Amino acid sequence: MRTQKYLDPARWTRLWTTVGLTVAGALAGAVVGVALTALGKIVAGAPPADAANYLWNARIFGVVGAILGPTVTWIALRRVPLWRTVAEPLTGAILGAGIGVLLGSGGAFLLFTPLGAAAAVVRLERAYRPRPLLITQVDRNPPLPAP
Repeated sequence: MRTQKYLDPARWTRLWTTVGLTVAGALAGAVVGVALTALGKIVAGAPPADAANYLWNARIFGVVGAILGPTVTWIALRRVPLWRTVAEPLTGAILGAGIGVLLGSGGAFLLFTPLGAAAAVVRLERAYRPRPLLITQVDRNPPLPAP
């Protein structure tokens, strides 16, 4: 059996964090799918959805959330608390869809839903961006110039 010279101590932490983000992303995607089904029927003026519509959209958006959730979190939201990486884009997507419904336009509904989620991600990325260290004391003995 081949052994590694250096073992990464954070390997299992990253693995289980990714698994958790995948599950949370799938659940959040399913919630968005159910909300979009109801709101989409309102915008389209269609009859109310049946259980098959809700299950289909929950399944499709659940898969999308399971893929995008960990990807966006690991790429753009590494310093953000994990619950916020799930809750705020979910809320942003539903609020964006609500704005589309209030405008009464199918195009606005399709446009504002992902824009709401993207705006939440951008806000989180900016809020938790690393801040530069401030110099609190001036060096009173600068180095001597080289001869």
